[in-house]
Amino acid sequence: MSKLAQNATVRSFLFGLHKLKFMLGARLVPHRTAASGAALFCTPIRPVAEKLALPAGVPAPHIRQALLPSGTVTLYEWGDPAQQPTVLLSHGWNGWGLQFAGFIAPLLAQGFAVVALDFGGHGRSAGRRASLPGFIDTTEELIESLPTLIGIVGHSLGAAAAACTMAHARHSALKLVLIAPPNSPRLFLEKFAAMLGIPRRLVDAMQQWMEQQYGRNFDDLSVIRIGSRIPAHTLVLHDPADKIVPFAHGESYAQLLSHARLVPLEGWGHFRILQSPDAIRLTVDFVAARESWRIAEKISPAW
Repeated sequence: MSKLAQNATVRSFLFGLHKLKFMLGARLVPHRTAASGAALFCTPIRPVAEKLALPAGVPAPHIRQALLPSGTVTLYEWGDPAQQPTVLLSHGWNGWGLQFAGFIAPLLAQGFAVVALDFGGHGRSAGRRASLPGFIDTTEELIESLPTLIGIVGHSLGAAAAACTMAHARHSALKLVLIAPPNSPRLFLEKFAAMLGIPRRLVDAMQQWMEQQYGRNFDDLSVIRIGSRIPAHTLVLHDPADKIVPFAHGESYAQLLSHARLVPLEGWGHFRILQSPDAIRLTVDFVAARESWRIAEKISPAW
């Protein structure tokens, strides 16, 4: 048996034990199991160190630790955010800032400064746990600390955090690009509980633990409830066959936000969409105010 196969077998065995623990715990100590499951849901998995390295061909950033009220995060800066119009790049769950590598040079070529970050518990940033409320707090604080910010490009949970931030902060001058954005955390909590063998009757208790822990109700994190309060001009990019975040979530943003447009990008999936030349081109054109919606007619699938 190869080392790779051995590692996969060990991981499968350990996951089986983990699932058995939660299944038994749900019967014997349900409230403690719900809290433990919710805490695990809020524990991201960091990528291997090699993935955090600067990709080939990307200009070297200035890397610094930013001390924010919600915690210290790692920032990657290109250009001069104090002087140039600035675009913030916001990664998703289990992600990291340099996943946006393909966006950086095109944005710089248009005269923008670019700031990417690793949220707490992700990438090079410290921390063990994270959450959508934590992403929102960090996004709000970065908006306040970047006086020349003109737009946010978010992927997955980072996109949801940007949208929620705009609903409450009402920075109407900012533009949003939301790539594969989830419209509520509840669906993913239910999927996670099912994966661990935690019965549906305990999902409400898991949600309550998270709401008490992080001080935000799930209703305040749902675009169905807050979409009409998001004033920003918004571009939504989503693969109709996304297996992680259903396309219907992206559609809900386009339907509920006052100034939003959805462009389907077929064949890229949930993660590879960040490498899509069309996603990069549409994003740069939109942020640079060249809102060329007809480009959508020229898009080709990835396959």
